[in-house]
Amino acid sequence: MTEIEGAVALVTGGSRGIGKALVEELLARGASKVYATARDPRTVSPDAVPVELEVTDPDSVAAAAELAGTSRS
Repeated sequence: MTEIEGAVALVTGGSRGIGKALVEELLARGASKVYATARDPRTVSPDAVPVELEVTDPDSVAAAAELAGTSRS
């Protein structure tokens, strides 16, 4: 079983459906920070960090990964 408490997570499609449920569950289980991508950042949980991501753009993917991988506060 993977430890979630204190973890940093990046969830794509974090504003609805399965993605939204994942964001909510990660936060409920004590993740220290949850980054969530969404077309409209206002639709992401206020406890998550909205992230711009265009999965067909390698630079966008690299920027999102760097943000989630380096910011742990």
